[in-house]
Amino acid sequence: MKLIPTIFAQSKKEFDEKFKKILPIAKNIQIDVMDGKFVKARSIPIKQIPNLKKYKNNFEAHLMCLHPEKYFTILKKKGFKKIFFHYESAKSPEKIVDKIKSLQLKAGIAFNPNASVKKILKLSAKADAILLMGHAPGKEHLAFQNSILKKIKLFRQENNRVAIQIDGGISPKIITKLAKLRVNAVNTGSYISASENPKKAMRAFR
Repeated sequence: MKLIPTIFAQSKKEFDEKFKKILPIAKNIQIDVMDGKFVKARSIPIKQIPNLKKYKNNFEAHLMCLHPEKYFTILKKKGFKKIFFHYESAKSPEKIVDKIKSLQLKAGIAFNPNASVKKILKLSAKADAILLMGHAPGKEHLAFQNSILKKIKLFRQENNRVAIQIDGGISPKIITKLAKLRVNAVNTGSYISASENPKKAMRAFR
């Protein structure tokens, strides 16, 4: 299972602090992009994100935005290798997956906690990965919703191919349950980025 720290930042100062903390300790890093419309929070503009191509880390974007397709080109230029968008933000998720793949990027679909297993299974067919939210998107410090565990189990019974990633409310206690359900990766935000010793927090997960 991969452990992917997340940078959730609403100001350049906050972004720079978290980026500096996480960069040396994680091979894979997720950066949240929020437009203030799909979710209330608003992240820094993508143009303020540094050129990621000069780092050896693997960067993925989690778009919590309406009309996600308008961000793909600049994300590729910045050096992102994978893009997650919310199916709730798109009229035709399948076409958006195709658009991401046409840019030679990995395509992932994110789902809010209330998404049905039937919907997740249907839309996951063309995706490289799915991202299931452990709580409502666009916020930190919320508890993990245990109902997600059942959805993961039901999904895995029908689909053992698509990678499952979980984001939101992750703790060392939760991560053990996710491992047993064959989850491929977990995202963790404030548990690591807000820690005084992020390296120690990473070890706690491992």
